[in-house]
Amino acid sequence: DVRQALQSLYFPGFREADLYDAVLDTLNRLKDVKGKKSILLIASGLNTFSRVNLDQVLNRLKETETTIFAVSVARPLYEWADSRGMLGDIQRLDFLQAENQMGAFARMTGGRAWFPRFEGELPGIFQQVVESLRYQYSLAFTPTTTNDGKYHKIKVELVAPNGQKLVMIDQHKKKVKYHIYAREGYLAPKSAEASQEKKKKK
Repeated sequence: DVRQALQSLYFPGFREADLYDAVLDTLNRLKDVKGKKSILLIASGLNTFSRVNLDQVLNRLKETETTIFAVSVARPLYEWADSRGMLGDIQRLDFLQAENQMGAFARMTGGRAWFPRFEGELPGIFQQVVESLRYQYSLAFTPTTTNDGKYHKIKVELVAPNGQKLVMIDQHKKKVKYHIYAREGYLAPKSAEASQEKKKKK
């Protein structure tokens, strides 16, 4: 069903792009949905016409429980245009910023980002999305910090019983490379005391 829906989508090319509005609107729609939630974001990463700005989107990502899997579609066109001398310094910076934004959306929410150069890479990428969803775990902990309403960084690691970084070995006794995809942090709730303290400082 998802594949058929994607095939029916109309991609207008690189005209006006409401990327920030789309991300924020989708997050708001998913806010009251129970259980694990994910967004598959297929976009160029460019934004030209949104009512909200990037900071508003990033602040919303700090508090969401929705994971974003981002797939950029800009690189093939960018490389084609750049190889023909059609891009200037500003366009190159716009492209780099667009990819950085897509990567940031994924990193902040514990997802992944892909930047394929060829359309033939897409089926493999979608398979990786499926595998990521299938092997996704929810971890919880009680922080030692107070409810200060601030954003706190977190780091997830695999640790061996001796406290060292876990080393995984396959059946051929070779080291297995692995990568952990997890949220970069969380937004602590704000207590009444923290709110009053903030008012006093003002």
